[in-house]
Amino acid sequence: MPIKKYINTAEVAMLTGLQQDDIRNLAKTNVLPSHRNRRGHYRFNVDAVEKYFGIVIDNIEQEAEPSALKANPSKESQNVDKVKYLSGHIARKYLKCSKAEFESLIEQGIIKAHRDEYNRWKVSKESVIDYSKSSLPSNDTRLIINENHYQEVIERICEAKSSVKIMTANFKRFRLKPTGSQGENYNDGTPFIKYLMAKAIQGVSVQVICSMPSSSFRDEWKEFYQQMNPELFEYMFCERNHAKVVIVDDQMAYVGSANITPAGIGQGVFTPGNFEVGILTKNPKIVSSVTTLFYTIWNKAHCDKCHRADMCNAKNL
Repeated sequence: MPIKKYINTAEVAMLTGLQQDDIRNLAKTNVLPSHRNRRGHYRFNVDAVEKYFGIVIDNIEQEAEPSALKANPSKESQNVDKVKYLSGHIARKYLKCSKAEFESLIEQGIIKAHRDEYNRWKVSKESVIDYSKSSLPSNDTRLIINENHYQEVIERICEAKSSVKIMTANFKRFRLKPTGSQGENYNDGTPFIKYLMAKAIQGVSVQVICSMPSSSFRDEWKEFYQQMNPELFEYMFCERNHAKVVIVDDQMAYVGSANITPAGIGQGVFTPGNFEVGILTKNPKIVSSVTTLFYTIWNKAHCDKCHRADMCNAKNL
């Protein structure tokens, strides 16, 4: 098939991540060279699009039968392969990060990119998408509501590489979503407390601050804990703590209303839960502040004035 020389507004929007209205404005102001077809729709020269946006467009083929396009216009966009590379500007806009943060990601090899003959960044679109799925860009803050807590918070804990710190008023028994090999019923899933201890065995530092669990759950907790090295999994009971915080790898924090319970942070797995709201953030100031709060409680800085310290008795199951 012959290679297409012109693409439409929808295709340019798909390739660049911009809104179609923005593309049309570029055409109206002659910033992006274009012409109108018989129906009045904008057509853009592929070479001009590549030059303006700093992208490489691969394998755009002309449909052999124009009549087929008239019958189903969507086929035209189906013939456009997604670009392999983005410009530095488009990649930074997608990741919502500064130029310095962006170049730091490249230096660390997290984002794959190279310079072209004009010394402009050509960024692997695949690596940008992979990074955006696995991590929040620096300084980004995301609102989490109701059942989104499981996906946004629990799955971040599962991805932890070095440390997990949890503060919760209530820590109740609940299970993770069972995998296909485990089964389909709720009871087939791994108990969350057991999963945390497994993370500790893998070398992830796990620290938990919570109130005393119920007697039935305490027995289960004790059973798992007896199999642990205390240096790998640590916890303390604090009856005064009402904060709900999860800190992952000292770089990301959840701050909100959800406890570590089936109806709180585990809601939506099998049954509806509470109305919960919180934020997930990588803002360094917020992460630092909640980490300081965590260690203030962990180091018992307020115990002398608490009047309930005798009820905590850390690590006494």
